[in-house]
Amino acid sequence: MRKMTRRSFLGAGTLLVGITVSGCATGPAEIVAPASGDLPHVSHLRVKRPRSIRMLQMTDIHLFSSDPPLADPMNKKTVSDMQALIAATKPDLVFITGDLWRDHPPEKLDEFARYAIEQCANLGLPWAYVWGNHDQVADRAAVDALLEKAPNALYRGAGSNGNYVLNLEDRHGKVVWQFLCINTSTTGLVASQQAWLRSLPKGTNSGAKGIMAAFHIPLKQYDSVWSSGIARGIKCENVCFEQEDGSSLAVLKSLGVKACFCGHDHVNDYSGVVDGVDLIYGRGTGRGSYGGLQVRKGAKLYTLDGHTGKYRWESVLFDGMRWVPGPDEHTDRTPADK
Repeated sequence: MRKMTRRSFLGAGTLLVGITVSGCATGPAEIVAPASGDLPHVSHLRVKRPRSIRMLQMTDIHLFSSDPPLADPMNKKTVSDMQALIAATKPDLVFITGDLWRDHPPEKLDEFARYAIEQCANLGLPWAYVWGNHDQVADRAAVDALLEKAPNALYRGAGSNGNYVLNLEDRHGKVVWQFLCINTSTTGLVASQQAWLRSLPKGTNSGAKGIMAAFHIPLKQYDSVWSSGIARGIKCENVCFEQEDGSSLAVLKSLGVKACFCGHDHVNDYSGVVDGVDLIYGRGTGRGSYGGLQVRKGAKLYTLDGHTGKYRWESVLFDGMRWVPGPDEHTDRTPADK
């Protein structure tokens, strides 16, 4: 098997302002304006079917992955794939768990960000986003503003270093499901993110039946749950939890989190429960990113029950195929030299 590597580029650039979109959200969910007294980092989405909420996770899209990046033919193909996945699954919202654009060359970073945000706005559905390690920019404040003001955007992390809370509500305004959206930056979920989680006021979950945490870089326990044999799915590369030391899981559990979903490692697609928390990998989406020969690209569809707090997931491929690991499926193809 071909050894897989990561590229690591950092840089700065100049922001292009303005976003042109072709439409606004028309699905069975509606973005709601903040309530009086709301914290600034809370986003609200009113769903019409709280017993069957459909959330589509896309991750590691990696627009502009080829050289030269501005002429990358994979951009249009990836965007077309994203639209096809939405057409096939008909979700209420889309969740992008990082690495939406490429972090090189430095002078193009903010241009890449603007283009990527425009494509997400054009999906025609409410969309949430958390930062990935490759989502580098020069003018963070300006890009934060674009993320918050883009059509259909649920992002509310401008004033909290990319961290925010997303509440899904029924038609009466009652919170039925909640996402803690965390910016793991380049180091993973470490002290600064833990501090933000601990700063959330008591009662933040407002009685939500289900609470999930969404971030890009996995926790250390994603490794141990696989090596213990508990997890089910497929693993084709080592878990890159960066500097997370395993202490974040307890913080998340103290807030009522029952499941986490992430990206970062493009060719791992599995889940397993550690200390009552389900650790789930998303299915890598971007055609221009590594790993397509090991694990086919696609997305992950979650169906959430806002009355019981139960959920299920399935990986969805571009050709319409769906995959859920069997009860004994534990396929390890991690290269020995990785």
